[in-house]
Amino acid sequence: MGITKIHAIKSTLSKAILYIENPDKTAGQELVSAYNNEPQTASFDFAITAAMAHKARSFQNRKPGNLAYHLIQSFSPGDAVTPELAHELGRKLAMEFTEGKFEFVVATHIDKDSIHNHIIINAVSFYDYKKLRTVPYRTAQQIRSISDRLCMEAQLSVIEDPQKLGQLYPTYVQKKRATSNRTEVRKKLNFCLERATNYAQFLQMAQELGISVCQRGKHITYLLEGAGRAIRDTSLADTDKFTYAGLMECLEDNAAEQLFIRERIAKILPNVSTFADFAKLLQSEGVKIRVKKQSRQLLYKAVNLDGTWIPADALGDGFTLGGLEISMKSGFEGLDEGHGTPIADLYRELTTEYPQNCDTPIRLTARQICSAGKRGVLLQIQDANGNPAKLMMDNRHIHTTSDGAVTADIGAAFSYDITYDDGTHGTIRGTDLIRQIDEANLTQPLTVSLTANQIIAMSLRGVTVHLPQYGIERLFIPEHYVQRNVEQGSCTISLYPGWQYSYVPTGSEKTRKSISGADLAQSLGCVVQVDTFESSLARRVANVERRAGIANAQELGKLLGSMAANGLHSAADFDKQINAYRREEMKLRNEIAELRSKSKTYAATAHNLQVCRTYKSVWLEYASQPLSKKGAFYKQNEAALQTYSRATSQLDKMGISQLVEPEKLQRLVLETEKRIAELDVESEKVKKVYKAVQEDKETVKQIQYDEIQNKYNCFSSSTL
Repeated sequence: MGITKIHAIKSTLSKAILYIENPDKTAGQELVSAYNNEPQTASFDFAITAAMAHKARSFQNRKPGNLAYHLIQSFSPGDAVTPELAHELGRKLAMEFTEGKFEFVVATHIDKDSIHNHIIINAVSFYDYKKLRTVPYRTAQQIRSISDRLCMEAQLSVIEDPQKLGQLYPTYVQKKRATSNRTEVRKKLNFCLERATNYAQFLQMAQELGISVCQRGKHITYLLEGAGRAIRDTSLADTDKFTYAGLMECLEDNAAEQLFIRERIAKILPNVSTFADFAKLLQSEGVKIRVKKQSRQLLYKAVNLDGTWIPADALGDGFTLGGLEISMKSGFEGLDEGHGTPIADLYRELTTEYPQNCDTPIRLTARQICSAGKRGVLLQIQDANGNPAKLMMDNRHIHTTSDGAVTADIGAAFSYDITYDDGTHGTIRGTDLIRQIDEANLTQPLTVSLTANQIIAMSLRGVTVHLPQYGIERLFIPEHYVQRNVEQGSCTISLYPGWQYSYVPTGSEKTRKSISGADLAQSLGCVVQVDTFESSLARRVANVERRAGIANAQELGKLLGSMAANGLHSAADFDKQINAYRREEMKLRNEIAELRSKSKTYAATAHNLQVCRTYKSVWLEYASQPLSKKGAFYKQNEAALQTYSRATSQLDKMGISQLVEPEKLQRLVLETEKRIAELDVESEKVKKVYKAVQEDKETVKQIQYDEIQNKYNCFSSSTL
């Protein structure tokens, strides 16, 4: 199974490329290849793309960041991997990780006991001139997940018996309990780095959040208040984000982006009277805004600088939603740039506290496990629309019980990356994944009857449970898991034993907590049969059922009207409509894929035109040299001449003149991207309609089944 690492290249890119392309390590460069560039001139091609990005996205006043990223993929000596297969896996990894939007070079080294790939990826995309965004640990985990899946699909390090993977449950639980301070330190430092614009301000913010920063030599250490040991900068992330160089780069970017945003806001203020005008005019100036639903926190993003989302409070109190509302009343005369709320209070107010235990242990069977390896399992699942996909589950989230069962811990509140057969990626919510696996494995839920004093709210959406004696203020059960009986005046719910149910605790504590279905059922009393008739509960059940009946009648009326309008008479008639929507969805998907391919071709052509524009003078000077001096001139400018020659060759193959302006191709890329965005919206609409028609079909099938069942019951009664 491959082991992956990634780090940034800030300088000496050409030396890094020369090292990985060393003929002694790559079988005479037979195991070297590149994407959208030539291996021998990759540093020139990377530089051209970066220059075009600076020009197209107004980066002239910004300090250049990372030049490239160096990714290493190593294979175990025990794996039966050939150099050719390793190289192919390296190319697939780079292509999938970059989505084909970044240039890269792949070199497979075979001079050591373990075959390994070196992959250098341009930090700037030739496709849309955006930077390659890396997030500490998350990016490394994404790369590792792709690499593990590719290796397992290639039958490398596959374990025949899935019960041998993971760790025993007692060991697993012990490791989960041993939490470190790194997560808290990283969380607080990120909070500071979203706001600070200089090193002194960063140190002050960190100190107010209880972190002491100490610089010793080339390393920085961070000590969390109350912790025993300090944490070194390089151990906080798989990038250099928390090193001094990484901090300074981030702080300089913050300063430039905040200045840009302030200037654009000052420019539009005299022309706005409402928040809608403010948002619209600001977007026309290259600044996007969005509001977080839960915290109502306003964020700004300098699109023209390819910036990150900046919290409004970083700019000043006047730039927040509350500050803007006050300014609107005074006619937007000016915005307060002061900071009235201490950073520690702001952190407590805006930081989301997640449940301590948000994982749900789900048993895996042969229905889900495609293959198992030393690093995890490859699962065969379906997305929300029923399309087949694969999911790589890391070994850290897999454990085995004493009876040999394989269990995966799935976060109900998280999204998981899935891969379709065509190589494209999607996501699936943890809740949907848990439900899908449990239903496939025919897991039986616990049926619990609720009493009147346990229910504080009941609606068509579900019921809200109240158990103050167990510290539960509010716990919501969706309608899908609620059963009401009007005749008995009862309400029962279905609880899955292993699921984690989130609730609001009693008291002033804001942090949501979670409880397992088994523990919740026990807290509710595990009443399966109703022995007493509660009049208050009966009235509430009857009231909700009446509303449900009205809502169902309205939905049924719409369904029948739609069936009549479309000439549908039975469940079987829906198949034609369903197939039509399926074909339409496939057509849109193919059109989007085709446009993306064209857009990449346009971007690559623009790159080649810019290369010709940059190095044509060198080529003309070479051509004008007398024959006796040509050799020396070529040797002195070999890389530039080779880069120019490759670009002209590519343009000649496509029949494109060097006189075409690269800017025209760049505009074409933007127009194509706009069309792709429109098709994406259209595709989502078709998916929703497709899903709705499938649900309508199931409803009609159920109605037809009930009708047949009633006729059968009537016939049986008449014959007795």
